[in-house]
Amino acid sequence: MNLFYSAAAVLFCTASGFYFSKKLKEREERLCSVLMLVKELSVQIRYTNAKIGEMLKSASQNSAYGKLSFVTDCALLNENEDFHKVWSEGVKKQPFLEQRDRELLLSLGEHLGETDSEGQLSFLEMTESMLSEQREEARENYGKKSGMYRSVGLLCGLAAGIIVL
Repeated sequence: MNLFYSAAAVLFCTASGFYFSKKLKEREERLCSVLMLVKELSVQIRYTNAKIGEMLKSASQNSAYGKLSFVTDCALLNENEDFHKVWSEGVKKQPFLEQRDRELLLSLGEHLGETDSEGQLSFLEMTESMLSEQREEARENYGKKSGMYRSVGLLCGLAAGIIVL
């Protein structure tokens, strides 16, 4: 029976380490998707001058944005719903992002469609720069910390397993 508990402790702690490592990777992937979205929005504003709803409907059909639930939520809006409210609620529910990532996305949602094309393009350019920095930081964190999380999880599991035995 102690062997069962020991194995369970090893598995639980190892799985926890892998979970925290995966969270780092997911954040990096989502920031990469958001950065691609910002670039696409810039291109569409510059060359097609489409409305925000149309741009997000187009983006929601791209599989690259599949993990960005707020894009899909906004694409499903009907004309009576407030885009900014749906964007805000979707960003707040978006998993694996840090608070400052959410704040940047909330700010982006507040400014989309509120100014002329040049104002939006300037804001998107600034947002793209900030997102690039955050994505690079997320990439570095994953490179530095993911192996540590997995190793610490395994070692804690082994230690707990030995104690249980």
